[in-house]
Amino acid sequence: MTLGLVLLALVFATGLPLLCAFVALTNVRRYRVKAHPCDTYVIPSDVKRRMAPWLNRMGHFGFRQAQISRLESAGYAEAHRWILVNDEEKTYATLERIVPISGAGPRVSLSFFTPLRDGTLIVTLDRRLTRHPPAWWQDVQRYFGTVTAQWKLHYSRIRGEQGRVLPALDKFTEMLAADEEARHEALVKGGEFVPTRQDPEVLRLRFGSLPSRVLPVLGDFFRGRYFGSCTRRDVAAPAKAKQDENERIGGAIGLSLNQAVEQDLARYRALQTVASGPLDHFRRLFLLLGTIAFFIALFGRDEPLQTAATVIILAALHEAGHWLPMRLFGYRGTSPIFIPFTGATERARKLHAPAWQQLIVLLGGPLPGLIAGLAMLGYGYFSPNTPLWLLDAAGMAVALNALHLLPVLPMDGGKIIDLLVFRDLPLLRPFFTVTASLSAFAAAVVLNNRVLRYIAMAMFGGVIWDVRTIQVVRGARKLPWAGEVNDEGEALRRIFRGLRQEGHGSFIGTDGWHKKIEALLMEVMRKRPKLATRFVGGSVLTIAGAMPALLMAGVLLGPILGDAGRMVRTAEHVTEFRKRFPKETRTLSAEDRLALTDLAADTEKAPDGTPYTNLDRPRDAALELTSVLGPRLDKLDWERANIAARTNVIGAQILPVWVEVQCRQLELAATAERGPETLRRAELMLHIFSTAEPATSLERREALTAAELRVLRVIENEAAAGRLDAAAVAKLDERISTRNVAPDPEIEGLLLVAAWAERSRLSAVADAAAQASLDPRFWRDLYPRIRTVRRLLAEQGSTNPPASVALARYWRNSRRVGELPPQIGVPVSVSPGEASLILDFCEQHQRLIWRRLSTLSALRLESYRRKTGTFPPMWKHSVPGGANMELMKEGGPYLRLTDRRDQIQRRIPLWLAPASLPVPPMGPALDYDCPLFGAPPDPALSHR
Repeated sequence: MTLGLVLLALVFATGLPLLCAFVALTNVRRYRVKAHPCDTYVIPSDVKRRMAPWLNRMGHFGFRQAQISRLESAGYAEAHRWILVNDEEKTYATLERIVPISGAGPRVSLSFFTPLRDGTLIVTLDRRLTRHPPAWWQDVQRYFGTVTAQWKLHYSRIRGEQGRVLPALDKFTEMLAADEEARHEALVKGGEFVPTRQDPEVLRLRFGSLPSRVLPVLGDFFRGRYFGSCTRRDVAAPAKAKQDENERIGGAIGLSLNQAVEQDLARYRALQTVASGPLDHFRRLFLLLGTIAFFIALFGRDEPLQTAATVIILAALHEAGHWLPMRLFGYRGTSPIFIPFTGATERARKLHAPAWQQLIVLLGGPLPGLIAGLAMLGYGYFSPNTPLWLLDAAGMAVALNALHLLPVLPMDGGKIIDLLVFRDLPLLRPFFTVTASLSAFAAAVVLNNRVLRYIAMAMFGGVIWDVRTIQVVRGARKLPWAGEVNDEGEALRRIFRGLRQEGHGSFIGTDGWHKKIEALLMEVMRKRPKLATRFVGGSVLTIAGAMPALLMAGVLLGPILGDAGRMVRTAEHVTEFRKRFPKETRTLSAEDRLALTDLAADTEKAPDGTPYTNLDRPRDAALELTSVLGPRLDKLDWERANIAARTNVIGAQILPVWVEVQCRQLELAATAERGPETLRRAELMLHIFSTAEPATSLERREALTAAELRVLRVIENEAAAGRLDAAAVAKLDERISTRNVAPDPEIEGLLLVAAWAERSRLSAVADAAAQASLDPRFWRDLYPRIRTVRRLLAEQGSTNPPASVALARYWRNSRRVGELPPQIGVPVSVSPGEASLILDFCEQHQRLIWRRLSTLSALRLESYRRKTGTFPPMWKHSVPGGANMELMKEGGPYLRLTDRRDQIQRRIPLWLAPASLPVPPMGPALDYDCPLFGAPPDPALSHR
């Protein structure tokens, strides 16, 4: 997972800017520009108002206005050029204001031209215009922060030139046209651009030329010089627009009202013509990558590529769900073939569509994906063999479409609420937005969820838009013909005519005026939804939004209802240790799964065929099932059985019963003195204990430990009876030595912490934690945790960690599992019963380790006896952990293990026995006598 996160970070840190530049440059166009001189009065008043500070600044440097032209190009929605002359310096300047069709804002560019007698043209541009300037240019193309800086540079270049000449204005305009033609031809001849099929006047960039253009564009982008600007630091801001009730474009010789309306309509349509330019692709790419990054961070850190591919497919299907009803209902702007992520659904329009059609279009995106995802999750519940990647896709489909159903603009759910309610009751929208934002923020605080917090902040930001919408709705309601006109052109003409007649003509040209007209147009053409549409739409939205909410409530809130809302301090610490617990990555074939399932079903039945009810007591169950299951378990592959137990193919109570049956068969063989069978079964039991690791719960650990102690006792009795030859002793010695390794602190720490959590009324969480860590993909844990604890609460009262957690952390750092140090190093909180659990846990570990050492020592002494015929005269060793082991011949021979921990240090350290709690009971010392060859039989030994 760490490697996947590192690769993902590298992709977003280095690949994202390059990818954005690649997409932008793939759509670079060069348009042929033609200039048409025009009179001043045909220039829109807002354009003149915005360009006045530029003209004034140029006048400060001695330039006078010589000509105004309207620029015609397939790439411009609106463009004008001012030609300025400086007679003293024999220099021309051009000011161009351009509104591109790509949807970007207006741009103003300034250029200086000084012709020389030899035909050379000294040019200073404030932008990167072309890499193929005409041969007669001496050009500088770079960014300037001020007009002054640009003019100073140009003046320093021409100051020493004696051959400056100022041609006539018509000659200069011919020169500009020739320069434009030369640049256009040079782009084609240089092989960097080629004409498009639709229009030879438009050039597109060749794919092979992309690498040479990426770095310069990226450099300008990161320095803030890539996008054009309408401002310079030494150019004053334009004056605010003034309303003139008697305004007629051009004054006394201006246009009539109808001509003015048609001009307004033409300007509006030009500004609304948004093509698929670099900015559009960049915006859509950014949104898509943001969605992918969000889902990878939330759900797919271990499988980033699979998650990214799933999100892309789901997003494409979501957009296709919007596109199909648009196509069926006759929306304008929908292409015959749907291509994902090209913005086809964004440009589709049918403003006079009935409300029920708009409702279907809005629901067509999230509703099918949500239903399909929930259906697949439901199918996976009844079909355990469903591939995991399919369940992941279903879960992400639910999450993605549920996100779109949130009642927040611009989500689909917010648009539906706006369509059905807030267009007729605009005053309710801010109230609803604030209430929903506060609710989301409260949920984020309670659940400690960062995603909900961001959503709440975004919802708060929509209040400003809600207030503006109230003004638009009220303005539209004042129009008596609102809702009656179906022709978009006619509605726009009525709007513009009303603005002109009421003396608000100066509104046209203000900041974002065409967007405000668009909002007003949508409102006046909107059809009010009927009562049936409101009822059906509201019901569908409520049900659709409630389905994922109920799904999450079942996972998050179900345990509160089942466990009466009990709070557990160690819940978060269980998650801490769960992350390091070894996960089960092995799988079973269909044949093995079926065989193990059948064997488990037979285990749950008594010999008479009735359901067996004592599976929770494995030793009692083994007494009745040994004769039935014994022969079948002799052929069982225990590694596959353990995989089945850890992956919940068989019940949690099945495997302990099988182990107990095998242990009972070993004891029966030893009692009957069937030496070869006893040896074979002892080796098998040691193999079973190895395959059963790691234990998935403290109960299973205790059952395995008890069974292993019984097996070690059988081996000791066999050695003491002399029924083990040298080869058998060597085999058993090797098996036990393999088992006698240092316990894994990651496993034992989780078992201890989870056991305390289980005793604190969270047994379900403890069981799940012993198998695997909680996956953020909730649907993966939905089935096994449908009735288990899911919500983990913060610790109450003391901020000190519980004693079990502190001890498990000590084991993880020191690698000394089972040790109780005199000092733990941190203040801890000990709850009633927790000390007893810790002491029993450590005593069980110590007993098993010492018993393995006792059995190994007995086997090695038996091997020594077989070689020499007698035991050593003296044999005494110290045992790690605080014990001595000594060969005793009086009354034996036997090995005596003496527990000396009380003589070395306190068995219960002070940090585990605070004064506020009673001292926990300490069990007897772990003394043990292991019989050797020649020792008299002692029935009491078998009960130890």
